[in-house]
Amino acid sequence: MKSKKLVIGYAIAVFLLIFVITFNSVCAITQFDVKFETSSAGATASAKTVQERLDAYLKKSFLFFKEKNVYNVVDKVCEEDGTYLEVLSVKKTFPNKVTVSVAERYEKYAFSVNGEYYITDTHGEILAVKEDNANNIGGNNIDIKGFTFAEAETGQIITADEEEMFSVLMTLLNTTADEKLGGIRGRIASAEYISRGSGLTVKDDLFVFTFTEGIKIVLEHQNIVDGEANPITIEERQKCLADAIDLYNGLTDSQKTFGYIFSYKQSDGSTACFYREEEFENE
Repeated sequence: MKSKKLVIGYAIAVFLLIFVITFNSVCAITQFDVKFETSSAGATASAKTVQERLDAYLKKSFLFFKEKNVYNVVDKVCEEDGTYLEVLSVKKTFPNKVTVSVAERYEKYAFSVNGEYYITDTHGEILAVKEDNANNIGGNNIDIKGFTFAEAETGQIITADEEEMFSVLMTLLNTTADEKLGGIRGRIASAEYISRGSGLTVKDDLFVFTFTEGIKIVLEHQNIVDGEANPITIEERQKCLADAIDLYNGLTDSQKTFGYIFSYKQSDGSTACFYREEEFENE
């Protein structure tokens, strides 16, 4: 009787072993469908390395493959190459396919801190700390001026002491400017916040956007008029910038190389916007 039980147990064990081997063979990864969105030469080379390292998982168990393996591979390659790739999605499709989407993260803004530049993406996450302002695709990043920035490290979000106005400026750049210009990298060279005043009667803030051609857009708002508060909403600031960009788009190429466009909210709530063929002076 005991011998019979051993034979049955042995048969079951053999069956399970054969089943596992067969199942793993059938469910081994046979396809890594990786979609890359890259522009820079460095990121394109990194994408090729990522593909090669993910291909090493081919014919390995689909069931035991973990999605975090993809993130680990991408992070490691980016660390080695000094590039920026982001995993957008990882999808396992039974029985043997893994689909991955990876995109390049682009440098966009530069913030000068203690003689160095904190280079960030659209969302303000620090991608690198550099001695210069060169963009990873070409040209320069948009130089953000007029704020006091806190020291930080890569992977952290840039912050400024002038929190409210910093948030306003970045919102204007990432929404109105980006949308109206079809992207601002290579179009706007710098954006500066200026706070000026002498007493209660003259207290205003300005945002100065310097375009790569040379022309500037100046948004002015008087926070205090005749001793009374004069509030402005983010939507009203966006309207001032949108109208200024519309005027900019209507200028000739020659006009865009010099002068400035001045835009502000009038007392009745409407926007005043005009172009001047002279250098803007902050007085």
